[in-house]
Amino acid sequence: MSQKIPFVSSPIGQGLVVLCFAAGLGCSSGSSGTGTGGSSSSASGGKASGGSSATGGSTGSGGAGGKSSAGGSTTADTTTSSGGKGSGGTTAAGGGSGAGGGTSTGGNGQTGGASGGETGGSSSKTGGTGAGGSTNGSSGIDAGGGGNSGGAKPSEGCGKAPATLKSATVGQATPTNTISVGGANREFLVRWPSTYKNDQPYRLHMGLHGYGGNLSENGKDNFGLWSLSKDTTIFVTLAAVGGSWSGPADLLYADAVLKQVESELCIDTSRVMLEGFSMGGAMSWYITGSRPGVYRAVVGHSGGGVQGIPTLSPVAYLGSLGTQEGNGQNTQTDQFAKANGCTIDTLPRAPTGSHVCTPYKGCKDGFPVTWCSYDGGHGFQPNDSGSSTTWMPKAVWDFLSPL
Repeated sequence: MSQKIPFVSSPIGQGLVVLCFAAGLGCSSGSSGTGTGGSSSSASGGKASGGSSATGGSTGSGGAGGKSSAGGSTTADTTTSSGGKGSGGTTAAGGGSGAGGGTSTGGNGQTGGASGGETGGSSSKTGGTGAGGSTNGSSGIDAGGGGNSGGAKPSEGCGKAPATLKSATVGQATPTNTISVGGANREFLVRWPSTYKNDQPYRLHMGLHGYGGNLSENGKDNFGLWSLSKDTTIFVTLAAVGGSWSGPADLLYADAVLKQVESELCIDTSRVMLEGFSMGGAMSWYITGSRPGVYRAVVGHSGGGVQGIPTLSPVAYLGSLGTQEGNGQNTQTDQFAKANGCTIDTLPRAPTGSHVCTPYKGCKDGFPVTWCSYDGGHGFQPNDSGSSTTWMPKAVWDFLSPL
C-alpha cells in the first residue's frame, strides 16, 4: 500500500501547513480497605444494647453511632446519651476507590435504644470503583479491564447494552453506523471483541484513512492492530466526505462519534487513541491540538495536507515517514517532542532496505515520542527488504499498549 507521492512539509504551530498532494492525487489512501463499623455508645437507663456493627457503616446504641471514613478506616466518634430516645446508627458512605482493592458497601442502620425505641434509617451508599481489579458494589464495573495498567475512567456506556451501535465483522468494512453531524449523515465503523463485557472499560482506538480513502482502507484490520490487541481494545474507523479531511467540520464529526461510542460502550476514557495515514495523519494532529487532554496517544504515518493545525499540548506520539519522501523528523515528530518537553536531537535515518524506530530523550513522564524512519515511499504498512510482512503494526502496538 505504498505510493510515490511528492511530499512537502513544514512544522505545525508556526502558521504553516503540511502539503502532500500530487497532481490530482494528494495523500493516499484502594486498595480500599473494608471499613468496620464504628464504635457503639451505651445508653444509661436503657434496656437495649447497641446493634451489631455493619460493614463500612456505623452502629448506634442509644446515641449516635461511630462514623466510617471514606476508604474504609473508622473513626471512634463515640457519644453517650442518657435515657432518651436512641437514634439509629447512621450509615457511612462505603469505602472509597483505591487502587486494586475491594469496595465496601455502607451498613444498615440499627435499631435504637430502649426508651423510645426508634428505628434508625438506612442510607447506605456503594463504594467507588477500585482501580485495577475489584468490582463496584452496584454496577460491577471492573476498572482494571482492557489490559489497563493504571486506574481506568469508565465511560457512560459501562453497565449498558449498546442501544444503536453495530459491531463490524472482522475482515469486513460492514455493518456501518450512521450519525448526524451538521445536518449531514456520516458513516463510521465500530468493532468490539466477541468477548466484550459492558462492565470492563476498554481502550478505544480511532483510525483515519488517507486522502481519497474510505472506511475499507484500514477498517478491515484497523491498521493491522486487531489481532495484536487480543480483545483489549474497541476500534472505530472514521471516513471523510469524498475522501478529503476538513479540519473544523471533521473535528465535530470526530467529537460526535466519540461521544456516541462512549455513551453506548464501556470505554476507558483515559485511553482514547488516534491513528491516521497521510491526510488522516495530519487530521489526527488537528483533532489532538483542538482537544487537549482528550486523547492519550496519537500515531501519524506520512502526515500532511490539513491546514490550520492548532498548537499541540503534551500527548504520547509515534510518527513515521519513508526516506523516499525525505527525512521527515522535523515535520512528523519534532512538534510533538517540543510539546512534550523532549530533547530535540537528529535521530537515525533508516538504512537501505530496513527501518529504525528511535525514542526521543528527556520527554515528560508518560508522554513518550518515537520517530520511525523506513526505507520506502508513501504508506503505512511498509516492509523491510526481503520480508513479506510489515513490521509497522507491532511497532505501533508496542508503543500504544503500555500507555
